[in-house]
Amino acid sequence: MSKITISVDNTSDMGEELYKKYNLEVIYFGVVIGDNLYRDTQVKPEDIYKAVEVEGLLPKTNAALEIDYRELFERATQDGGHIIHLSMSDKLSASHSNAIRAAKGLERVHVIDTKSLSAGIGLLAIRATEMVKEGKSVEEIVTVISALKNKINISLMLKDLNYLYRGGRASGLKLLGANILKIRPSLIVTDGKIIPDRKFKGEYTHAIHEWTNFRLSDLDSIQKDMAFIVHSDIDVKLLEYIEEEMRKAGFKEVTRLMTGPTLTTHVGRNLVGTLFLQK
Repeated sequence: MSKITISVDNTSDMGEELYKKYNLEVIYFGVVIGDNLYRDTQVKPEDIYKAVEVEGLLPKTNAALEIDYRELFERATQDGGHIIHLSMSDKLSASHSNAIRAAKGLERVHVIDTKSLSAGIGLLAIRATEMVKEGKSVEEIVTVISALKNKINISLMLKDLNYLYRGGRASGLKLLGANILKIRPSLIVTDGKIIPDRKFKGEYTHAIHEWTNFRLSDLDSIQKDMAFIVHSDIDVKLLEYIEEEMRKAGFKEVTRLMTGPTLTTHVGRNLVGTLFLQK
């Protein structure tokens, strides 16, 4: 049987340890801070915070380049192998389009738009690698993952709108109102787009508790084998609370991940998100 390679964008936020554990190939993005372009592995969340809050800069992210996808795809297929690449939502990044262009003229390259971001991509990648180990064909894997991507459930909880405002994704009026009323917005990913969801009020700790209860209010519809918690610089006690509640709810495996440079650039500090699959 031909070798099947699974690859992901580094916007999956899984980190080198999990990439190695699941034998994943990775395509890296770029981050622009001031006049400098960095590979996203060179940038830590603290660099983003410093650039925005101290230096008054607005970091930007660069999608992975077509040439990088092409090099990976050629290498993975040169001896008759297949590669399945799981890209970040095409509605959030040009990376998917770059991957599609890079695959032109190459056989045995399968590019799937996950309609997702962060560890939502990771959930699909882990299932794909499990299917490779099970000896499933590339056609079976593509079919299953293409269907499974519609079952990813992502909710992101923010302490404030400060970074979204700086990036032009929230108006000054909304920022002012949210700060005065202590509104804590949550976001969800639907059809590959990030859209506003419920709002929670009060102190951040109280809002996190309410949001966590809301996230776990329909347990019968959730697959509880695996979940991720992604976060950027929030109190460890809040992380412990969320993880404890998820384990009480029946999740067998809960993994915490730091947000990578791409997500951190757009949402900043005090973000937490839970990501799992629906039945």
